[in-house]
Amino acid sequence: MENNKIFWRKVPSVTNLLLCGMFIPVGILHASESYGQRVMIDLTAENMTVKEVLEQIESQSDFDFFYNNAHVDLNRQVTVPDEGEELFTILDSVFEGTGVKYVVMDKKIVLSTEAETTQSVQQKQKISGRVVDASGEPIIGATIKEKGTSNGTISDFDGNFVLEVSPSSVLEISYIGYQSQTIKSDGSQPLSITLKEDTQTLEEVVVVGYGVQKKANLTGAVSSVKMDEILGDRPVTSVSDALLGAMPGLQVTGTSGQPGSEMSFNIRGTNSINGGNPLVLVDNVEMDINMLNPEDIESVTVLKDAAASAIYGARAAFGVILVTTKKGSTDSSVSINYSNNFSFSRPANMPHKASPMQTVQAYKDMGWVNYRTGENVDTWLGLLEDYVQNPGNYPEGYTTIDGLRYQLQETDLFDDMLETGFQQTHNVSVNGGTKSLSYRMSAGMVKQDGVLVTDKDAYNRYNISSYIRSDIYSWITPELDIKYTNLNSSLPTSSAPYGIWGAASAFPSYFPLGEVEMEDGSSLPINTPRNQIILGAPTEKKRDNLRLLGKVTITPFKDLKVIAEYTFNRKSAETTKYDNKFEYANGISNFNKESSIANSKYEITSGATDYTALNIYGNYTKTVGKHDFSAMAGFNQESYTYHEVKSARWDMINDNLPSLSQGTGAYENKEAFSEYRVRGLFYRLNYSFAGKYLFETNGRYDGSSKFPSESRFGFFPSVSAGWRVSEERFMDWSDSFLSNLKLRVSWGNIGNQNVDPYQFVPAMEAFRPNWVVDGSKPTALEPPALVSNSFTWEKVSTLDFGFDLGLFNNRLNMVFDWYRRDTKGMLAPGMELPGVLGAKAPMQNAADLRSKGWEISIDWNDRIGNVSYYLGFNLYDSRTKIMKYDNESQLLGKDADGKLYYREGMDLGEIWGYHTDRLYTEDDFDVNGNLKPGIPKVEGYNPNPGDVLYVDYNNDGLINNGTNTGLDPGDMRIIGNNTRRYQYGIRGGAAWKGLSLSFILQGVGKRDMWIMNELFYPHYDEFSTFYDTQLDYWTPEHTDSYFPRLYQMSKGNTAANTMTQTRYLQNGAYLSIRNITLSYSLPKKWLTPWGAKNLQIFFSGENLFTFDHLPKGLDPERTVTDDLGSRGFTYPYMRQYSFGINLTL
Repeated sequence: MENNKIFWRKVPSVTNLLLCGMFIPVGILHASESYGQRVMIDLTAENMTVKEVLEQIESQSDFDFFYNNAHVDLNRQVTVPDEGEELFTILDSVFEGTGVKYVVMDKKIVLSTEAETTQSVQQKQKISGRVVDASGEPIIGATIKEKGTSNGTISDFDGNFVLEVSPSSVLEISYIGYQSQTIKSDGSQPLSITLKEDTQTLEEVVVVGYGVQKKANLTGAVSSVKMDEILGDRPVTSVSDALLGAMPGLQVTGTSGQPGSEMSFNIRGTNSINGGNPLVLVDNVEMDINMLNPEDIESVTVLKDAAASAIYGARAAFGVILVTTKKGSTDSSVSINYSNNFSFSRPANMPHKASPMQTVQAYKDMGWVNYRTGENVDTWLGLLEDYVQNPGNYPEGYTTIDGLRYQLQETDLFDDMLETGFQQTHNVSVNGGTKSLSYRMSAGMVKQDGVLVTDKDAYNRYNISSYIRSDIYSWITPELDIKYTNLNSSLPTSSAPYGIWGAASAFPSYFPLGEVEMEDGSSLPINTPRNQIILGAPTEKKRDNLRLLGKVTITPFKDLKVIAEYTFNRKSAETTKYDNKFEYANGISNFNKESSIANSKYEITSGATDYTALNIYGNYTKTVGKHDFSAMAGFNQESYTYHEVKSARWDMINDNLPSLSQGTGAYENKEAFSEYRVRGLFYRLNYSFAGKYLFETNGRYDGSSKFPSESRFGFFPSVSAGWRVSEERFMDWSDSFLSNLKLRVSWGNIGNQNVDPYQFVPAMEAFRPNWVVDGSKPTALEPPALVSNSFTWEKVSTLDFGFDLGLFNNRLNMVFDWYRRDTKGMLAPGMELPGVLGAKAPMQNAADLRSKGWEISIDWNDRIGNVSYYLGFNLYDSRTKIMKYDNESQLLGKDADGKLYYREGMDLGEIWGYHTDRLYTEDDFDVNGNLKPGIPKVEGYNPNPGDVLYVDYNNDGLINNGTNTGLDPGDMRIIGNNTRRYQYGIRGGAAWKGLSLSFILQGVGKRDMWIMNELFYPHYDEFSTFYDTQLDYWTPEHTDSYFPRLYQMSKGNTAANTMTQTRYLQNGAYLSIRNITLSYSLPKKWLTPWGAKNLQIFFSGENLFTFDHLPKGLDPERTVTDDLGSRGFTYPYMRQYSFGINLTL
């Protein structure tokens, strides 16, 4: 029986081998044979059996042998006298004169004889069929075996097979990663066999702190996604774009569509009034996620509660994002993948200005007789009416009367400065491995040309990654991972007033383009945004990131692993900015010749951050009966050092070659340096009984140099438990539909070290005052601020309840969590000190806040015939309240430094303002124009018909904010909240015979936004213009309007009409069609003759449409940090259309 163990490998007969050989493409044969010809086998066989020779070959190469034991004599003794022979030379020698032939299929070598006996053939029947997966794709190399025998074969490149078996035999079909099937057939009809994925074999594991765990055993609040699944064929260039809407509780926000712009992450809302971001770890080591190529990422895990994050201690107060990059595969052939993406982009949401006729009419309605630039408004309107009817009378688009130029032609400054953006992405990777070695190398390039004219609007990223892992011995495995990223970006800037985007937003729709002829006969460019881009010097940024990670895993004995990791990461950056001086004709002041800036300025900022990390930890696992134990403990130390130098010089000699040495004016030098260390001991203990009762505890004893030595260390524990109810015997009645039900509860405590490294040091800051001593500005020192040497960590504790539910063989999955998070001891100014002291109170651990929220995700995966489909939905909500803060007077708004006043009981994001009653009407005034009794007015203003009338809550006849405190807010009330509520993501798709369609939706269910700027309010300030969404304003003939009456520039009651109020509070809810992708995978039978494994062609649309409630041009996805709203228009988000391929060899 011992001699037959190796026989139970796929065993084709002669006829089947010949049929199989017909389907082997020449390219694959050549590739495999070429590999075999390169493989040298160190073997000296003297009187060894054939079986022993084959086993030696398998141990020294990537090949596996398949044969029928009835045709190959494994006990025959052979002699191979020479050492170091090529593989095929050895095989030729071993089987010389035996009639045994071999055929190479990838890394499989099939042995067979030339013919079978007639008697054998007469006793068998021929069975044929095809093996495919759930999507209908053929499975290559599946084993089809006659049950109870060693007779079998393997499926070919189309999944087809032919096998001669004994009458009434039973077939066993198997393939790694799929559920085996047993089928009985009489051979009358070809078999169609569909293998399903084996969920037990492929039981999902999730990356957690310093290790992995089975998803079924998780007890903390953890979400995980596979990058290939959420990325698909989308033309995204950053990880943050791919994660948008992918997981509940993970908020991804941005402020700009500029090429290379970075987005920010937030997990479960606000953690601290001092701000902070989640800890991002790439392969267990901190790294800037924006430096990564999404194609190099295997999975992303988000640790959301303190129980899951406590193991990272001081740095994990805002949650943890664990990124696992792709590695090579052991015991696999070389795989080469190349993908590209070409996309074209245009702004997704642009505002549109009012026409020149509408704009000048608005000037008249504002009361202008002669506009501020001198033009007579009635004359202008008459000219515009004539221009509309007879444009040929004004070939230059304007006319001059009494020395004043009247612009008539409509222009579009946005369109003039924009063009179609183009982006191309190329990625190539090579991976593979032997039984003791795995490797992966990759390179990626992203080249983005933005939508602003010229080549100054650009972003380029280059990624190189190299990974190798080797099992030197069975007990030691070293790994080396090298990642390098180079980023280069260029952004057009202008030193002229307004700047590029300010000019595009504020200048009217009749603003002239191009150049203008001056009185001296010369031509000057007009200060259009386009000309400012062309004339201005771009701001250029260069960044490099090099990360070296060395890792050694030692296995002293079976159940123990000891891991040591050391990382060095250097991130350097250089920014050059040149405010150059150029001349232009000012199109808003009768084309006067002006200079963009009085003195040119050249500035260089250069800095570098060095980061080192040492991790040493061990993991011990043991199973005793139904008891599963796991213990992990380790040591971590990290070091951060930052150094920056900034130099500036004014008045360049040569504007074309700016440099610090070529300046003749003043100069400025600044230098910054900071460093801090983190050191900690951590542990995790897991216990599981019968796979039903789960317990876990994590903890860390952490120290940070950001705190005084007396309060530098803290202990942060966590505990969690789970109950897999579905595994209980009393739940047997639900087996037909219930796949999984697990209840979870967790609690944990984490420290927050997100403070300045030297906040406890009474430092004196140097500055240069405005006064002059002996002809120059001296260097002065500010007196040191008061400090507290007792402040320490902010402490964050989280209580979480949740459940995981799987139904209908896990086709329907649901995860729900409710949590309460308390942040105590937040750093805030202490109690106010007497004014005679001359200093502010030092920062102390004097504030608390509490967040409450919930999140849910629901996923459905199924198939109908040849169509497989999926649909996923996630929803998240959170609210945060200040529980403690030293603000006895409950001041509202912001202080002189722009910092928000907090108060006990305050909901973060709340918007204070006035309730709008209506607009004043003529009936509110007497014949003398005075307000009638009982009609209130804004204090300090005298209203007119058409102005905003507010609700007078205290009935004193005056609208004001009282003392601007929570105790006396006057007529102000809380009118809204800027917090994003009910954030959701929807993903879905379907596939049929290689054709697939997918979509991603993302949005916010509730949000209030106070937006008061030139894009929302008509003629917001004296330099603003009108948009077509702003024309519904009050006039004596149009009293039923949305906007109030208009005033010239800053005169009148504009300030009173634009106070924060309910009338103009905007609904920030939206639904965005984030992506739709259509792809087609070519059939494998078309590809194998060319040596390809997979070729996919795709077309994709990104940011296709947004359903929202805002005026056109205002984007609800922009970050608005408080109730004061946002100002102006900046680089818009892009709508992209792309195509590309994904090729695997």
